[in-house]
Amino acid sequence: MNDLNNSIEELEKKLRDIEIHRERKSRFARDSQALFKKNCSALERYFPELLKRIKSHVPQSDFNVFPTISGHGNYVPKGSAVPIYGDNPIEQTKKQVKHYTEYATFGRCSLYQEVDEGTKFDQRLHVRFMVELAETFSDAVSNDEPLLNTLPKHFPTCIMFGVGLGYALSELLERHTFDYVFVCEPDFDTFYASLFCTDWEDIFSKAEVESGCVFLHIGVSFETFFQEIQKISENIGAFSLISSFCYQHTPGAEVNALIKEFFDKFYQFQLGYGFYNDAVTGLAHTIENVNENKTPLFIAPEKQKSPYKNFTAYVVANGPSLDEAIDALKQNQSNVIIFAAGTAINTLLNIGVVPDFHVLVERPKVTYDVLKETLTNDQTKNLNLLAVDVIYPEVPGLYKWTGLGLKGPEAGSLFAQYEYYKKHRKILGALHYCSPLVANTALSFASMMGFGEIYLFGVDNGYPLSGPSHSTHSIYSDSKFKKEYQVSTDVPYRLKGNFGGDVKATGLMVQAKQQMEYLISKMPHIQYYNVGDGAKLLKAQPLKADDILCMQLKEDKKNIVEDIKANLFTRQRFHNLDRLVGVEEFESLCDYLVEIAERPYTCRKEASDILKAQARVVFAYRGKKYGHLFHVLKGTMLYFHGPLITLLYRYQDEKKTLLWFKKSLAVWVRCIIAMRSDYQFSWNKRCEHSLFIANEKRRLNGLL
Repeated sequence: MNDLNNSIEELEKKLRDIEIHRERKSRFARDSQALFKKNCSALERYFPELLKRIKSHVPQSDFNVFPTISGHGNYVPKGSAVPIYGDNPIEQTKKQVKHYTEYATFGRCSLYQEVDEGTKFDQRLHVRFMVELAETFSDAVSNDEPLLNTLPKHFPTCIMFGVGLGYALSELLERHTFDYVFVCEPDFDTFYASLFCTDWEDIFSKAEVESGCVFLHIGVSFETFFQEIQKISENIGAFSLISSFCYQHTPGAEVNALIKEFFDKFYQFQLGYGFYNDAVTGLAHTIENVNENKTPLFIAPEKQKSPYKNFTAYVVANGPSLDEAIDALKQNQSNVIIFAAGTAINTLLNIGVVPDFHVLVERPKVTYDVLKETLTNDQTKNLNLLAVDVIYPEVPGLYKWTGLGLKGPEAGSLFAQYEYYKKHRKILGALHYCSPLVANTALSFASMMGFGEIYLFGVDNGYPLSGPSHSTHSIYSDSKFKKEYQVSTDVPYRLKGNFGGDVKATGLMVQAKQQMEYLISKMPHIQYYNVGDGAKLLKAQPLKADDILCMQLKEDKKNIVEDIKANLFTRQRFHNLDRLVGVEEFESLCDYLVEIAERPYTCRKEASDILKAQARVVFAYRGKKYGHLFHVLKGTMLYFHGPLITLLYRYQDEKKTLLWFKKSLAVWVRCIIAMRSDYQFSWNKRCEHSLFIANEKRRLNGLL
């Protein structure tokens, strides 16, 4: 009898469980559909482009979001045999959030503390105050000060890798606030499933209330992920990523690849901002090159016209792989248009190849000094020059003809674009991805001119693991210049080689390669060939010099060169400069930045809010009447804000931190006041950073 009763009770329990499960499924189906509709409405308001993808998305055939025992949604992602969560996703998530916030992982930039003698010798305004900031850090902060290792109530940035069904992000935002939240989910189906489980409208509205920003990177590969967040950092400022709390919610190969990509390239958020002196002399150079030198500006042909699509361009840089292509260059020089990047001009002339265009990019007086030292007047007077608008103004006069492309984003370039638009009601485009190195500039010119195929020679973006740093025919191997132009190949990074193996690279070389790949991906109508044993370039065909095929031109290539000069460049002139450069506006802007810096603060968040307020004021100038002032201030501001934000959230002791911040902020305020006083005199003043100064800095650092 007892066995029968037990069996009946067990059967009744199973029936109750079945009924509970049925009710749970029914309730979840009803609630999840309502939540999905609510989330779609939120996406329509905040992320309309993402909503379009959601509406057109067809999930995988076995897509199924199902309720757990706790009543919360669960999901088995593709490639997995088990669901993301256990029986109670919320409790599981709470434990994970508690653990990852108590033992937090941060991405931080370094504080400036060591200053070499060469840097101290540099008297440019920006450098002087950066030295003062570094010395302030060094004097104030002890090397053994305990680091912050738990997540405080507020932190500048959160980057969540693998959002899962959104539970972790919701829980995290219940406990903490952030200025910027980056959500990176490589699997689109998983994010789609989260719309049935998490109230995304609540996440977006919380960020809005806190004056924060949420960025969604959904369905991205690790190859495109870094490019996306890099664009965001350019649009809103690198301080949005410079001090980041990094949280991996879900495991998986794709998520791991995103994390590796982020940390491998994190250093790039600390480079390439530009700075005040660069920006203001760039503005001065653009104005002088356009008005006094009457140098024409580049106008790219429309893609559909592509007058040079049936011609071939050679972009030649000075890497050691150039040597294996010398015969090909000599044999084919009359059938192709040759762009010589930087010091490759000396190498080409040494082997008897005269390029059609020499290309330069650097604005300091050093560029002029090096040209005068390494080339004769007779040589330059027989050459055409392609350069950027910010080039040192005495350089164009050395050449037979000069044309300038807008470097952008630059103060001078933005100024020229605004004035051109006022007159012509057309946008004068800047060169695409034309920095950081001169080979980038040469490749950008050749690509935007619309050549059908482009071969890259000596564009190595790195050094061989052993061997020379440059072509053996270059000035770097010339006994007259070898000491003065020596290059250290003791560099920290490795890149994949064009035909296997690795090459060594500096940070700038890594960036140069990356920018070239962005440019190449933007120009699918052009066939690119990467010749030699330098670094591999995505979407450029690796090619040995012996395998180059070259068709004979049916016309004299001089006619093509003259056609380019006549039809792709236009003259411009600026009027009423005293008013247009905005001296009074700049002074007013600086006054307001100082006023913001004087606001009271009693905690880390209030201190970081001061920096955020300053940044938003400066970034508000983009695209406006005085948009060039954004670039005048942006670089130096970022070079200060990065370490200041890092300082605020680096150490455990908040009281000490605020004292150090006060001293460091005072340096930044003095820098703002100095820029305010300097701008009225420097907007039309040439760069004075000469070869002598550059060499003296190297000598003081023991490099000469």
